[in-house]
Amino acid sequence: MRQSDMDLSRFRPQPFLDFLSADQIARLKAEGYRRKLSDAQFIYSRGDMDPGISIIESGAARAGIYGSEGEFILTSFLGPGHSFGEFTVFTEVPLSHDISAVGPTTVIRIPAEKFLELGQAEPAYLAALMRATLMRSHVLLEMLHAIRILPLVPRVAKFLLILTPPPPAKSKVRFKQSDLAATIGLSRASMNRALTDLENRGLIARHYGAIEVRSVDNLFAWLQHESAGY
Repeated sequence: MRQSDMDLSRFRPQPFLDFLSADQIARLKAEGYRRKLSDAQFIYSRGDMDPGISIIESGAARAGIYGSEGEFILTSFLGPGHSFGEFTVFTEVPLSHDISAVGPTTVIRIPAEKFLELGQAEPAYLAALMRATLMRSHVLLEMLHAIRILPLVPRVAKFLLILTPPPPAKSKVRFKQSDLAATIGLSRASMNRALTDLENRGLIARHYGAIEVRSVDNLFAWLQHESAGY
């Protein structure tokens, strides 16, 4: 593994299923039910009460919160093997985010009671969930660091690295520039200025409804240089 890959791993939490064996995954899936969704279809809405853990079997999902003016504040992009809704298994609070499919997506839902039974019989399930959840919490702390500490352009660059899907998906952040501005807490004018700077440096390319990271390694190297000392 290259050093840049190792460094980038702190922006890319490993999926929950990566910490389980093939047999453990098969037993987990056998306890759930499968949902097939189309692009942009809602999986869950903020405030829903449905205790259990959901796992993306194929496709992807995005999680975030809609603002008062309809802007979408993205908090995470989830690919195959990633899970969501974990805290509903252990607490009595409702789901905190709107979650929708990105492209054709299949999700497996395991009710809380079933998952807890599996975890009691085989603690490896709980250990895997804790590792995946803590890694995702670390990414949220990286987001907070960017918002509170970094100058404008490195701040936007860091969010693009965090929100860019990992391989084999294309290196594109698929949402509107205005939604990215809302996610980071910037005005549209400030976001446009930062993206123009990164585009002029050849680090990104803007498309309709998407921002392409031309080279994740190059953007990461530039960010390391620009954020040194922060």
